Amino acid sequence: MGIPDVIIELVGDNNFERTVQFLIEWVSDGEAAARERLADHTDGGGASLIAVRNHGVIGIVTIRWQSNYPGFRDHGIPLVHQLAVAEPSGRLGVATLLMDAAEDLARGRGIAILGITVGLFDKYGPAQRLYAQRGYVPDGRGACRGQVPLSDGARVIMDDDLIIWLTKDLHD
Repeated sequence: MGIPDVIIELVGDNNFERTVQFLIEWVSDGEAAARERLADHTDGGGASLIAVRNHGVIGIVTIRWQSNYPGFRDHGIPLVHQLAVAEPSGRLGVATLLMDAAEDLARGRGIAILGITVGLFDKYGPAQRLYAQRGYVPDGRGACRGQVPLSDGARVIMDDDLIIWLTKDLHD
């Protein structure tokens, strides 16, 4: 699938500052947070890919090669840590292009299974559908508050920390 004039690039020295600006505008709480999101990627702890249109960044996907979630880390499953597309570019297929590139990058490193999380309330509906269509399935722990599975009868507040952990076999 291609979108006219959209190019997927690895984040590096030539596009790092543009990526930081995208994160400030669409994802992070300020410049320090934006730079922190990319910090472990400069030392090989992860990778970031951006979608570029007309020299502007319109989306990003980041992978952490070693997840901080023990259920993934202990099995060598990297985590797609962030997928974001600028509002004006939503629903054009940019997220699909970024996920294709992230999965290809992981396969190129010999990775068999890739993990991701998704929130459980309505704003995450499009992401939930995208991941299901791509073959991501729950890891079997059910809904979690961060890394902690919720038990029967638990009362929770619906917020960004209420998630489900998903995996995809990249060889299917």
